[in-house]
Amino acid sequence: MNLKKLMKEAQKAQAKAAEIQARLAETEVVGSAGGGLVRVVANGHGQILGVEIQPDAVDPDDVEALADLVLVAIQDAQAKARELAEREMQGTLGALGGLLGGGF
Repeated sequence: MNLKKLMKEAQKAQAKAAEIQARLAETEVVGSAGGGLVRVVANGHGQILGVEIQPDAVDPDDVEALADLVLVAIQDAQAKARELAEREMQGTLGALGGLLGGGF
């Protein structure tokens, strides 16, 4: 493969990656804990956009349990965001890796 064609393909892959990054910024995922008592909304980059806590999750005598639910919901949302980003980027990076001899 000649260098000019390789550069053109790399530019296409870079543009596609930028498009995917923009789409991830606009896509929302929801993490939850306690059977939905706590829900956390994040974008496809894992940035937390909001937290919803059901009244049943609030027990003044057990604030630690609520903190644990919030933490688990955040971790769930971020894991879903990572999985989404990996799926979205896999095709783009895989195509580029094939052009460069499969080193990716």
